Amino acid sequence: MLRFLHTADWQIGRQYSQFPADDASPLAEARVTAVANIARLATEHKVDAVLVAGDVFDAQTVADRTIRKLFNALGGYVGAWLMIPGNHDASLSESVWTRADRLGVIPANLHLALEAKVFDFAAQGFSALMAPLTQRHTYNDLTEWFDHAETPPRHIRIGVAHGSVQGVLSGDIDSANPIASDRAARAKLDYLALGDWHGCKQIDSRTWYSGTPEPDRFKDNAPGYALLVDIDAPGCEPRVTRLETGQFIWQ
Repeated sequence: MLRFLHTADWQIGRQYSQFPADDASPLAEARVTAVANIARLATEHKVDAVLVAGDVFDAQTVADRTIRKLFNALGGYVGAWLMIPGNHDASLSESVWTRADRLGVIPANLHLALEAKVFDFAAQGFSALMAPLTQRHTYNDLTEWFDHAETPPRHIRIGVAHGSVQGVLSGDIDSANPIASDRAARAKLDYLALGDWHGCKQIDSRTWYSGTPEPDRFKDNAPGYALLVDIDAPGCEPRVTRLETGQFIWQ
């Protein structure tokens, strides 16, 4: 059996400029605390990996101190972290990720996909198909290559992507970065871990948005969770459980 956490849209370094400084600072700090909570939950539930589906950082220009705080927050879980950049922290030639590399803060247990690639984990019996954003907006489906991606026999196939599922999400979400609504079925994925939508949302039995782990707006769309996913074997339907990670409630 494979067990992992699915999370996304941490938006570390977000500025809450609409609030006074005394209110904005705790809101920003809560986002780092949410990551520490995810690390704690990963350890408590003995997961094989944590999948982070983009927008780890809110902007390319976050302070070096903020970058260090984020990677320090990962220390509560010593297993594999798998990450892709999203639209806020896209994998540009010069980005928050190249800065983190120069700072020497990226830990050895972090598997960061700055380009489309497959990570194979033989001991755990799964492969992660990673579709990072290499620019803020694209109008091509960056998960299309999943359909033909080869993975070892009897490996559980997991996709990780950041974007908008076409024809499913409400009209006010950015229509860039499209993802086919049937991608999991087309690519024979056992699970498709998505980011970009800030609420927890099930698209189908194998396709989920985890939402942001710390609520960041008044919209009532079930933010404040990470998803605990159990898959017994290739082809088996995933069992998904919401785990609370958030601190503040917006109302």
